[in-house]
Amino acid sequence: MPPKFMFARDRLVQGRLHSAVAAAGATAALIVLGALLLTTANTSWAASAGAMPAQRLKIAIVQMAQVPTLAGNRDRIIAGIADGARRGARVIVLPEAALMGDGSDNLGAVDEAVDAISRATQVHNVYTMFGATTHTPKQKKNVNWMRVIAPDGRQLFHYDKLYDQPDATMPGLFAIDGVQCGAIICADRWLRSVEEIPVQQGAKISFELSCNSSVEWVPPFGWYWYVPRAVRNNVWVVFANTANFVSGVPTYPGAVLRHGHSAIIAPDGRLVASSADDVATIVMTEIDVNEATRAEALARSTHPALREFWNAGLKLHAGEPVTALRVAPISIKPTEVTLAVAQVTGDVAAIKAKIGEASARRADVVVFPARAIPYAALGSLQDAARAHRITVVFGAEYRGDAAAPRNSAFVIGPDGTLLTRYDQLSAASPFEPGTNAASMWFRVKGVPAVVTIGRDGLWNELAELAAAAGAQIHVHLDHERSGGPSAKLRRQVWANLASFLTLTATVNVADSMIWDDLRGLEERRAPIGQQQPESGVVEVYSQYSANLVAQARSAGELLVVTRRVNATNLYHTRTIARKNPQMEPWYRAGAASILPK
Repeated sequence: MPPKFMFARDRLVQGRLHSAVAAAGATAALIVLGALLLTTANTSWAASAGAMPAQRLKIAIVQMAQVPTLAGNRDRIIAGIADGARRGARVIVLPEAALMGDGSDNLGAVDEAVDAISRATQVHNVYTMFGATTHTPKQKKNVNWMRVIAPDGRQLFHYDKLYDQPDATMPGLFAIDGVQCGAIICADRWLRSVEEIPVQQGAKISFELSCNSSVEWVPPFGWYWYVPRAVRNNVWVVFANTANFVSGVPTYPGAVLRHGHSAIIAPDGRLVASSADDVATIVMTEIDVNEATRAEALARSTHPALREFWNAGLKLHAGEPVTALRVAPISIKPTEVTLAVAQVTGDVAAIKAKIGEASARRADVVVFPARAIPYAALGSLQDAARAHRITVVFGAEYRGDAAAPRNSAFVIGPDGTLLTRYDQLSAASPFEPGTNAASMWFRVKGVPAVVTIGRDGLWNELAELAAAAGAQIHVHLDHERSGGPSAKLRRQVWANLASFLTLTATVNVADSMIWDDLRGLEERRAPIGQQQPESGVVEVYSQYSANLVAQARSAGELLVVTRRVNATNLYHTRTIARKNPQMEPWYRAGAASILPK
């Protein structure tokens, strides 16, 4: 059976893929013959390895369904390489754990499988990227790793998943035809050091190899981890995920149901090529490497409030020492907080009425959008906050002594005092950007909270560092009326922003939302697909990110949500310190840099 048959998109073919695996062993014979024919091609690759970086790359994602044995999956990988090469791909990408199964505890058999994959890569004169799961005596468990094989068959890049081996070497860059790239294995997407340090080092393509279960595909959120990553860094994002042979059916008894939906996403967030479902297929397109400007990544890392943080990350990643203060996350007595969101803007009387309504519904804090009213109305809202004994957060343009206005957030305490004024760090013309991240902090009933505005939502290291320092409430203000793709991107950005073990309000002139990730650690530790009752009633439950609790459907609607916050935010101690100890001082340095001095 020709190798190309194994990954054909025809639905009639999909049902026969099990039998195709048995015939794939014939591929090995083709490798030997092909090696003789393609020596010249490999020589030409070696000669061009030092040439100018490629301007375009054709990428094929083999959205592979796993079978129970190491040998069977080896043959499926080899067949996928052949199929992608036949279609003209230069880069063949396979998911996390593509090489796995019975036999993976035999390291000799694993080495032989990798050698066979390397030979197939050499035969077809392509780059091959694949994940593997093997049992190691040291860890006494199965661990994940990935490898990139160059067109001459040599190992170009190896990386051990940090969520499995936290003390493993930090992954860095590798080059495909001179184009700098970075890679992430599944849950390591939570580690900014893996996800974004390579971009700061120059990567223009970010690959993620995953083996996501079906519950990790949340239809209302779509590609919510991957599109914001592309936009946040202005790089290409290639997401390769595992599939099933038949939609909705695990590939073999005891296998986990996978969700597929592999995708190639442009630096502006466009979905250039994707799988619409969970069935084995090939996702393929040619990308223009020059579209990856890294502009947004560089804007973040050169901003005065974040420059030292990113410089420290680059130093620590390179093995240089970094001095970081010991930051103890803020601890409080577990407290119930009632958070209210109103979309009213441009009408001071209407805003004051909503303050009164929120107070009547026993809200502790009520939040309005960015640029909700003129700054001149501040005194009037202070009177309303004092009268109703409620914390009020709203946005307004603020000029002060600056030449240009600032896009600012104001927080008024229940006694009417101004608790803070925060100026948007990520602001662009016509606004002047703020420089003081520490001004984002305030408290509600003693609970540490932060406020951000606009594009700050995309700069979600602010949310992460605030969580590492102990924030448990995050209010984010926007002022965007656009719908369609823009509204979908907003929701994806907000889902990222809210996933740092906080209670989060994303407040806009439309589609405002309240998110809850306070029980995130328990949810992620639970068996796959098991909803935790402690999470409360939600509109969208997402086991591995924040839950969407409520969404405003009309301009005058007041969203009100009550949650019990924890004694402390454990994000830093339970995620960073445990899963990324090599880079832990970097996060501590960042947390210290945004705290009030």
